[in-house]
Amino acid sequence: MKVLLSGATGFIGQSVLEKLLDMKIEISALVKKIDGRLNSSVTQYTLETLGQHSEPFDVFINLAGENIASHPWTNKRKKALYDSRVELTKKIKNELKNAPKLVISMSAVGYYGVARDGVFYESTPPKMGFCHDLCAAWEMSAKAFTQDQTRVVIFRLGVVLGSGGALKKMRWPFLSGLGGPIAGGKQWFSWVHIDDVVRAILQAMSDENYVGTYNLVAPDLIEQGDFARRYAASLNRPAVLTTPKWMLNVLFGEMASLLTEGAKIIPQRLEKQGFTFQYKKIDEALKDIESRH
Repeated sequence: MKVLLSGATGFIGQSVLEKLLDMKIEISALVKKIDGRLNSSVTQYTLETLGQHSEPFDVFINLAGENIASHPWTNKRKKALYDSRVELTKKIKNELKNAPKLVISMSAVGYYGVARDGVFYESTPPKMGFCHDLCAAWEMSAKAFTQDQTRVVIFRLGVVLGSGGALKKMRWPFLSGLGGPIAGGKQWFSWVHIDDVVRAILQAMSDENYVGTYNLVAPDLIEQGDFARRYAASLNRPAVLTTPKWMLNVLFGEMASLLTEGAKIIPQRLEKQGFTFQYKKIDEALKDIESRH
């Protein structure tokens, strides 16, 4: 099996790459420039050289995209987020001489927009806003591969929990006793363990019944305040410091909605597909992640 992987050096990409290497799969990575951090067995392509690959890839795993929560959403930043997802996916499709048999692309639960009320399944109409617009455009760029009879699977991710990513940024404040509920803590916190993300990707690779869009979030529905208390408890720390919504709005502007809002997301299609989450409960996930430190 030949796999093309974008975003190989990112938080999710590193875990996916490690697993694929363990499975002795032939991997090519799409990079901005040749990256010495990657395993020597990984063939590296840039957009400029991707067209030199003449044989079709069996799978294209699309994980590239700049961090949506790293900077306030200025117009310039919004364009960077769009280009690193939507435009890059379009360019990859154009550069590939042969269509892959399978495309697995990421999206996010931000597709459903800013909402606290209601329950969101894969078929639930979304709320409008920048997050929805970005995710919808990203998904459309991936679905364009279906024009070439390619099977396309899209995972709408919640907050991915692991030793890197969001928890890496949260760990020090919580260890210092500075963690706690945000904006009242009543917004829903959709999460998934990094290992279950990798497992879902591998499952989609091996099971041709996986087609279309899936909510990739754990079935344990919790509010942000509850998550904060449980994460603090996993570190043997209190979670008493609250952060008001107005302060986040002042600091981050429109981007604050990532922290202050959260919809109730159900992984309906994954559960119907028979996917079993290794980490269904937040306490189990946090205990495992902390044991790796």
